[in-house]
Amino acid sequence: MVCALPTGGYDGTAPTRYTRRGHIPGSRSLPGRDLLNPEGRVLPRAELATRVHPVLGGAAPTDSPVVLYCGGGISAAGTAPTLTLLGREDVSVYDGSLEEWSKDPGRPLESGG
Repeated sequence: MVCALPTGGYDGTAPTRYTRRGHIPGSRSLPGRDLLNPEGRVLPRAELATRVHPVLGGAAPTDSPVVLYCGGGISAAGTAPTLTLLGREDVSVYDGSLEEWSKDPGRPLESGG
């Protein structure tokens, strides 16, 4: 699981409209906006790889599926195609994201990095 929210959304330090703050346990942070240049265009492939591979553990494209989420699915949906540019074919989006997850108090959330 990979969270496409900005760092403050992932670690729970930023105010949010969701029921609870934080991230899904075991997920990693890959802010979708960090994969774009100042004009809002996807970074060159080499720069994308530099930012993405440490988050995914340097895993080869076939090692395990990637499930992206964010607050409501928008940032995750924007991040998914950038991963395909790096050869990932196993990318999906949890469209309910934290909007859905945080509503159920039985589902765990973690704060911090």
